[in-house]
Amino acid sequence: MSDPIAWLPLLLRAGVVGILGGIGLVLTHIYSRRGPLIYPVYAALLVALALVAARFPLLSFGAYFGAVLAGMVVATGMAFVAVAVRARAARRALLASGRPLVPGRAPWWGLPLISVAIVGASAAVAFVVS
Repeated sequence: MSDPIAWLPLLLRAGVVGILGGIGLVLTHIYSRRGPLIYPVYAALLVALALVAARFPLLSFGAYFGAVLAGMVVATGMAFVAVAVRARAARRALLASGRPLVPGRAPWWGLPLISVAIVGASAAVAFVVS
């Protein structure tokens, strides 16, 4: 395509899919009590982003990758915020009950690992679609 902003409709649609996927991730985090049920939500999010990207057959790999990555970042960001809010509430409730907090933090490699997984999955979807 010769239009320099032909990727914009794809990016907007991927953002909407990312918001819907983020809602699914948040609801899974809130209501799931049976282990890693967040993986099927991420798989469905990637499939939905691939289907949206496939509707734009004349775009480049970079446009597909950017749009899928944007959708994944939006969804994961929503999940991070929900987890942080719920963790803060749980921490306050624990302190209010008089029980001490156990010292510890998330591992330093956690966020880089999540970032690499999101970028890798986005690149794989963009490769399949292109």
